[in-house]
Amino acid sequence: MKRIVSILLLLAMSASILAGCGAQEPELVSKTPFPEFSEVDTEGTIVSHDIFSDYDITIVNFWNNGCGTCIAEMPELEELYQEFQKDNTNLIGVGVDSGENEEQLTLAREILKEKGVTYQNISPNPQNNFYKEFISHITGYPTTYVVDSEGNIIGAPLVGNVKAQMDTLQSRIDRIRGNK
Repeated sequence: MKRIVSILLLLAMSASILAGCGAQEPELVSKTPFPEFSEVDTEGTIVSHDIFSDYDITIVNFWNNGCGTCIAEMPELEELYQEFQKDNTNLIGVGVDSGENEEQLTLAREILKEKGVTYQNISPNPQNNFYKEFISHITGYPTTYVVDSEGNIIGAPLVGNVKAQMDTLQSRIDRIRGNK
């Protein structure tokens, strides 16, 4: 009898633990300041961290020229960008290798044009702190961050295709909008 009670107790505890693993994003989502930066985009326009204050929410998508998943999701991101603009939400790309040299920048521009991308894409200089202290630590592409108007990253980065993680993205957007 003791053995059956012990097994039932163990099963009950396991079920409660497992329920937590499969649950939606927890109530408490971290807020971390996005690093300060001042870079140029692929067209040569200066973009800084001040851009976050112009929008309620900014989605920042890091990609590189050799990432097939990054390039394949660009039309989906363009669709989201067009939808987001109605709600004062911005989307910015960061072509992490486009600032390495003129050849990489030209390739990035060709990719963006071919995929019909109209959202702004930053071309970071690998010699700047933004690249050295933040971008160089990104371990997988594409990686996407959700940033509020105060320049805070909301939650952990989304690694991989954004559209496949729309529930998480939407919950973070809703969380920011709920705090307004």
